[in-house]
Amino acid sequence: MSRRTLYECSHAKVKGDCIFCEMGHPLSRKAKPGNGHINIERLAAGEALALVACQRCPDFDCMGPPVPPEERGWNNGGNPVRSFLVVKT
Repeated sequence: MSRRTLYECSHAKVKGDCIFCEMGHPLSRKAKPGNGHINIERLAAGEALALVACQRCPDFDCMGPPVPPEERGWNNGGNPVRSFLVVKT
């Protein structure tokens, strides 16, 4: 069974240098009160972003297949960006 990732969920949003869940679910276990975001550096590095919070999330809304590892990130050793989606809120 494949793991759910932020790349697939329509509720994952980018604002500034943060990724957050528009449904209000904290993405980080180390979140401060009212702040459950993760830093965009993880996205830039092409990390898998298969967070624990997403695995059993009742609001997970899959908008397509997972992004292949070779197409993730833009800050991964000089490899060109092959695909990237930014949703402005």
